[in-house]
Formats: sequence, C-alpha cells, structure tokens
Amino acid sequence: MEDTLTIQDIQQALSNAGVEIYRTGDQELQIAERVRLHIMDSGVRVVLNAGLVVQFTAHTQQSDAPSAPAEDLFRRVREEVGEQAGSRGYQESHSEIVEVKDPVDEARVLDVWHEVTYRKSLAAVADAVTEVRWALDLEKYVRP
Repeated sequence: MEDTLTIQDIQQALSNAGVEIYRTGDQELQIAERVRLHIMDSGVRVVLNAGLVVQFTAHTQQSDAPSAPAEDLFRRVREEVGEQAGSRGYQESHSEIVEVKDPVDEARVLDVWHEVTYRKSLAAVADAVTEVRWALDLEKYVRP
C-alpha cells in the first residue's frame, strides 16, 4: 500500500473514476448510489485505518418472510452474496439485526433487517476503485 495515503487521496481517485461520495469521515468514505434523481448511501465503504479496506453490507428484510427465523435470513444473505464476495477475497466481518424505525415515531419499527458485512483488504487505491465498482454492481438486497 502507498505509504503516505490519505482519505483525500482515495476520495480524489474515486471521484476521478466517476464514483460519487455520499459522506466523508476522518477514516471512511461512504459511497453513493443514484436512485432516479436521488443520491443515497449505497452501503459500500472505503476505510483507511491501519490499511486500505473496502467493505459493504448486504441484507434481507423480515417483512419479506415474517415467520422465518433470523438464522434462515442470515443464511440466505451468506448464500446469495457471501459466496460471490468470498470468491473475490472478501471475508465476513460481522452480522447484526437492525430495526428500521419510523423517522417520525422512533417507537414504531417499520421492518427488521438481517445484515451481513463483508470486507476486503487492499494494496493500492486502484484496487479500491475496482472493488467499489464491483460492490456497487452487486445486488445487496436478498429476498428470502
């Protein structure tokens, strides 16, 4: 990896490659995706923290299979997305259950997502551009 790499260097390389940034942090770039005219968080991240990493999160929604146990929903994500990611060198980082709450009424849960996050360590910024493009093209929403 380049010795003096900064988050700004990575942001510039991604921007030059036509990748839109949703939000920038001290050590993280959140990659954007466009849905019609709207810019949204894609769930893809580039992290610079003791190394260069691309990570993304894939999920299922409990509302698509209300009676399915959490283990089955996580398994579907791992089968559909994890196998593809693994063949490219990604490893599962973590999994979690996330309640999607109503923005107007925090007490109201709209859905429950079963998320699995995958990450891959990289050697160069050019690799980050390639992996971000791949992760953006990947379908990260899995139907049970």
